[in-house]
Amino acid sequence: MPDHDLNPPAAPARPGLCPALGLVWSLGSLLSAPSALAQTAANTLTRPSTIRSSAATVTTSSTSINGGEKIEVKAHKSANAVLGDARPIMRIQADEIRSYGVDTAADLLTAIAPETRSGRGATGNTPVVLLNGKRISGMQDVNDLPFEAIARVEIFTEEEALRYGYPADERVVNIITVKHFRALRMRAYGSTSTDGGGDDGVLGASFTKLSGERRINLSARYEAQARLLDSDRGVTPPSASSLYSNAGNVTSTDGGSLDPALDALVGQSVTSAGVPSLASRQIPTLQDFTTYANAPHVSSDASDYSLQPGTHELKLNGVYADQIFRSVSASFNASYTHSNSESLQGPARGILTLPSGSLYSPFSQDTLLYRDYTNVSALQQRSHTESVHAGLNFNGDAGNWKWNSTGSFDRSITATNSQTGLDLSAAQTALTAGLTDFDPFSEVDRSWLNSRLVNQGHTTGTTGRISGLVSGPLFSLPAGDVSTSIAPTGTLTEQNATSINQGKLQRTHISRYVGTLQINGDIPVASARKHVLSFLGKLDANVNGAVSQVSHFGTLGTIGGGVTWEPVSWVQFPFSVTDRTEAPSATSLVAPQIETPNVTTYDYVTGRSVQVTTISGGNRNLRAADRHEISIGTILSPTFLDGARLHVNYVRDRNHNPVMSLPTATAAIEEAFPDRYQRNSDGILNVVDIRPVNALMEKRNEWNATFSFSRPLGKKPEGKGGKHGAGGRYYIVLTQVWRLKDTVQLRSGLPPIDLLNGGTLGGTGGQPRHEVELQGGVFKNGLGFRLVTKWQSATSTLASSHANSLFFSDLATVDMTAFADLGEIPRWQNRNWARNFRVMVSVSNLFNSRIRARNGLGITPAGYEPAFLDPLGRTISFSIRKSV
Repeated sequence: MPDHDLNPPAAPARPGLCPALGLVWSLGSLLSAPSALAQTAANTLTRPSTIRSSAATVTTSSTSINGGEKIEVKAHKSANAVLGDARPIMRIQADEIRSYGVDTAADLLTAIAPETRSGRGATGNTPVVLLNGKRISGMQDVNDLPFEAIARVEIFTEEEALRYGYPADERVVNIITVKHFRALRMRAYGSTSTDGGGDDGVLGASFTKLSGERRINLSARYEAQARLLDSDRGVTPPSASSLYSNAGNVTSTDGGSLDPALDALVGQSVTSAGVPSLASRQIPTLQDFTTYANAPHVSSDASDYSLQPGTHELKLNGVYADQIFRSVSASFNASYTHSNSESLQGPARGILTLPSGSLYSPFSQDTLLYRDYTNVSALQQRSHTESVHAGLNFNGDAGNWKWNSTGSFDRSITATNSQTGLDLSAAQTALTAGLTDFDPFSEVDRSWLNSRLVNQGHTTGTTGRISGLVSGPLFSLPAGDVSTSIAPTGTLTEQNATSINQGKLQRTHISRYVGTLQINGDIPVASARKHVLSFLGKLDANVNGAVSQVSHFGTLGTIGGGVTWEPVSWVQFPFSVTDRTEAPSATSLVAPQIETPNVTTYDYVTGRSVQVTTISGGNRNLRAADRHEISIGTILSPTFLDGARLHVNYVRDRNHNPVMSLPTATAAIEEAFPDRYQRNSDGILNVVDIRPVNALMEKRNEWNATFSFSRPLGKKPEGKGGKHGAGGRYYIVLTQVWRLKDTVQLRSGLPPIDLLNGGTLGGTGGQPRHEVELQGGVFKNGLGFRLVTKWQSATSTLASSHANSLFFSDLATVDMTAFADLGEIPRWQNRNWARNFRVMVSVSNLFNSRIRARNGLGITPAGYEPAFLDPLGRTISFSIRKSV
């Protein structure tokens, strides 16, 4: 039976693990020494009972009207509160969490991703996640916490991240757990698409126990996703370079005329021709090739291509946390992930050289024969990954100061095998030797097609990280205490990559050492409560800086500052400025070179869809990027509308030397990086190098807003029976992103690419100018319903001509979830089988909406049908969940 209580008695402190933790305790003592010295005088007369790990003392003072004695009022700050006194921009209570219909903390973070999105820094930054106001060693610490164990979630602005030693480009999510909880949870999940295929299944089990500072969480999860083929959606990819086909095509070895005699028969120069339909071992003539002169065959087998790979993944995770000294708690986490992925990359294919003297060649010179061989299995790309993680985390108090020490170790091994074609060396030997039994134009026996050309990549990555944090007050000003956070961090990364490309072995290695010291200072300037510059209300300033020593890049720095003005209690105006230098990731530098054949892309230069071979991997020549950012925000929590919050934020970002990939062939990109795009003699794109590069400058302006409104439904029942918030709740969350400017200048002297007005760096147009998401949910008497609506504006990519340009429609999707907690439905409340039993049905993309792509002529290019842009479309999922 799950057991949880939001307000239990405090758990007694229990010593243990002392010898094993001595070294880390010494580190904690060292880190906290400055704070202890700073507070010695203040704590001399303090009783021991007032120094508690579960609370911090907040003191307010006033003087009587007669100027008599000073009255001091002391209150204890919640042990689960974040550092500083910032108010959250959004607070999600337990009953609202229940209305989201999520299973774990990881699911909840996914559900609230629009609210935790930061417009600062690189797009897509995930938030800093705290557990009960403290840092964690990794997401594995919290991912598998069941939702019943979460008392509430608070979301803070990016300024709060500075107090924990993180950059100010991530919002902060504080997950606060209940004090007592125990449950064994089992879950089964399955989904499928209404268009057919794309099945997905999950089996999971976990054990969770919370008792004061003690926390145990053990979990196992297995997921399998079925492969989805092009043929399952009735779509056919474009042929590769218009040369490979089932029947075969011939070209000259130098790209010129096949044969002067054939030119004379046709009346024009013939550079390529389709192979005629001949009987087995029939000797061809030049006349046979006239029908297909300069008209090569085009064919594609939809069953040989994957829209979605087949995957298998196993995850094991364990967490143990406890209080080891009176004011020190520790946690240990270990996890293991094993995953496999397999996709089809098109029919097996190869190139044979037809000698001019061959019995099967009517040509006067050697020619090349391009063929698909559909009597053998398609080309495959397989990827295998194994990763392990271990994390150790300590938190403690020293007077009014708090300290944290965290260490983590991560190791991952990824192996990729990509079949690029058939090894036809044995067949070529037979053809060159004039073996009459080998007819290159007829169906070739499978015995000649057993060997394949395989590119291999193997990457081993190891990262060790240790960090510390000390935070607390330095001295007092009239408006309050000046506080600081000091966070030293050391990281060692080892990346070893090996690739075999066309038989050529390449090895790359990098060892990166990063040492960082970040210092943050919070300075109270005005406080109406303390009668200091009262006309300003509350005004706090912030200064922060960091210096990093990065091997191969030298010394990199960050400096920033800002203010938060609170003229009245329900209005805040945060403002910040940041200037920092960022080194590219180790993976971007040394990832192994991998070739992937038959990737569909649109060539904006020629206005046609083609299949190309992409080259991915690292680039050792990448430079560090310099980012300059300004952020201005407004946070409203009106007292006249209880449960409502509005957060509006504007970001201006300028990034010099940004790192990016270049998957799309537009005239502007090809002009800037001509060595990244290869074309054949007919000008058809056939190789695209998507390894990362440095652009010259990126400029981005946007404003984003979040409005949340949450209210209870009815009166919450009294007593323990109301622990889940069975009285009910409904909520509405509206988020929007409006991009005002988004340009990238690739090289000096070239015009910037406007991603909001016809420029692109991706395959589906530029950036949507406007994105909106509306969430709503309700939960009462065991029944819950959640609706999520998303919309993004249309995009386009303008080519040299209107006909070759692509226009992508806007997209609106609706996701719906309905669930029932059977044990809380009135008629089943006393049934043991129904207790903690949840049944849930979800429909994603309810109206099966997809982006529509058209060129300037109103035609959808090959490879841009809706199924290519969204293979699954509408999906229906069903899950059952039982806790005991």
